[in-house]
Amino acid sequence: MYDSPAWKKLFGDPKFPNDRVGLLFCVDAIPAFAVGSLSLKPAEFINLSLPPGIRTKSENILLMMLLPNNLDKGAAQKKYYDFAADYELNEMGTKGWFMYV
Repeated sequence: MYDSPAWKKLFGDPKFPNDRVGLLFCVDAIPAFAVGSLSLKPAEFINLSLPPGIRTKSENILLMMLLPNNLDKGAAQKKYYDFAADYELNEMGTKGWFMYV
């Protein structure tokens, strides 16, 4: 991935130390409990700047929000995405994203 034309166009040539982070936004439904009575949609970021072998390990995935799976598609789900874009992603894109531990 790091030497693909699309990566180089977006992030430039790989260098050390890495001074940029590529994030992939993913949403998919999962069963919340073993009985399958409720499903959730975790909205998460995968850090593409990490090596392929560790980028999808649970400790390296950034959970943004949990969406209820029982919402109708379209307008019912759109309000959650709009909220996240307005109050989370816009700030991350303009001010940066800092994690305080």
